[in-house]
Amino acid sequence: MAVLPHTHERYDPINTRSNIPGARIITARTCGATQMELWEQYMPPGGVIPVHYHDCEESITFLSGEVEVTLGEERHCLGADTTLFVPEGALHGVRNVGRVPVRLIAVFPRSAPAILYPDSGAAG
Repeated sequence: MAVLPHTHERYDPINTRSNIPGARIITARTCGATQMELWEQYMPPGGVIPVHYHDCEESITFLSGEVEVTLGEERHCLGADTTLFVPEGALHGVRNVGRVPVRLIAVFPRSAPAILYPDSGAAG
């Protein structure tokens, strides 16, 4: 068991294509997790997580703010206290459309999920 305060890591961009600060809270490195990861991210107003996909499912819970989510060909406006389920391989992206920062928690059912982009398939 591990108790992990969300201030235990420095906030850096999770990947090179997004300047959205975040921390990988539950990982193999932080607590020895072998079957999941949990990330926390903050998005300033106008901030964007570009369209991408993963090699596993993802659950994203929005804790504050307002976002426009792209999921495949669909777009949805979501607010705080909303959870989005993203199937494995589904293209998705997030844009903060509100006036306050968005705080989100992303959960993956695998350790070290890949972040892949439709233009190259390469991780960012």
